[in-house]
Amino acid sequence: MKFFVSQLLHAVTERKISYEKAFNHITRKQSFRADTRKKLFKLGYETLIYYHSIRLLARREGFSQTPSGIASYMSSRGFEIEKIVKEVEKYADSIGGIKGLAVKYGYPPLLVERLSSHVDYEELEGILRSLNVRKRWLRVNILKTSVETALTCLRDEGFKYQGSKFTGLSYRLLGGAFQPVNSIKCVKKGLLIPQDVSSVLAIQASGPFEGTLLDACSSPGLKLQLALSLSRGLKAVAVDYSPRRVGYIREVLSTYGGLDRVVVLNGDSTLLEYRSIFDKALLDVPCTGTGAIYSDPTVKIRFSPLSLERLKSIQLKLLRRVLRNSRRVIYISCSILPDEGELIVDEAIRENLVEPVPLSEPYLSKAYKGFKSSDNTYRIMPHIVDGQGMYLAVLESKVHTG
Repeated sequence: MKFFVSQLLHAVTERKISYEKAFNHITRKQSFRADTRKKLFKLGYETLIYYHSIRLLARREGFSQTPSGIASYMSSRGFEIEKIVKEVEKYADSIGGIKGLAVKYGYPPLLVERLSSHVDYEELEGILRSLNVRKRWLRVNILKTSVETALTCLRDEGFKYQGSKFTGLSYRLLGGAFQPVNSIKCVKKGLLIPQDVSSVLAIQASGPFEGTLLDACSSPGLKLQLALSLSRGLKAVAVDYSPRRVGYIREVLSTYGGLDRVVVLNGDSTLLEYRSIFDKALLDVPCTGTGAIYSDPTVKIRFSPLSLERLKSIQLKLLRRVLRNSRRVIYISCSILPDEGELIVDEAIRENLVEPVPLSEPYLSKAYKGFKSSDNTYRIMPHIVDGQGMYLAVLESKVHTG
């Protein structure tokens, strides 16, 4: 276990790769039994969830701050995560306040401090706690099957599930948080799609979808596939900057349905112009991913002010360009920070580019207070919907050229 933890921490801190990529890279040449592999996956996941706090405790105990040093500290505790977490909580209680909260849940202090300016202490803790808990959501693929048939398939495979109270399309697996969902037969058949419930709710709230849609940062294409499922007459153009990720879009739409109504392009949506204006654009911007921590805990390690500033610049460039090509833009950011949501839309309002469109869904929370966009843009809160944290704004373009 010591070797595994050391190699994992080296991979995610030095190579900056996702947890699943790091895990597969480390274990691919090993012949682990299925139960051992699952145990290691859970250990690695929880190590990354509490990485900042474990590193802090290791330093206080005199261990080096290298991956091997942190692994040695964990070894001294028998790699018993529950025991380590109790030590973390005890130390967090001795600190108290916002800094103590960051330690308790293993977050970068700067991230928690920024967020504490916009939500009260109780809600802040609810957000941090919820994003630490791994979840597995599946969405019924209504292009290929019915809800009843999909759920029967799940039951026949022996899975237990719980439906979202906000949508009839999303079901959370119970007891299967650390199981690879792509091995589920119902998923292999295309009846169910691995997709977080918050992504489903964002698209559901942004409808209806009619006419034409530009999906400006499309990969992997799951939100687009849902929009195509909800509107059988919809036609779309899907764009992504990366040729590799363009391949993911084609694969998703080919597997789950909808490719026949989509033109897939490899291009830069900060630059592209089109001959006609789209009825709507979906702009799911590249972001820090701070709303998706439970999907990939390495987000906590990669987060930095420098990366945040770089991404904010890209987000604003994307929004300015896409507004010229579409009558309405659905702006989505999988971030819990206003820097990648309210502040971006506020700048577009200041430049007289947009008019936010009011939405009305019970699962939408008002955006953080104190911004021009606060009243008519929204947050999907992780502790309310049991999913990822997202910012959502539907924006009427004032600058489209058609």
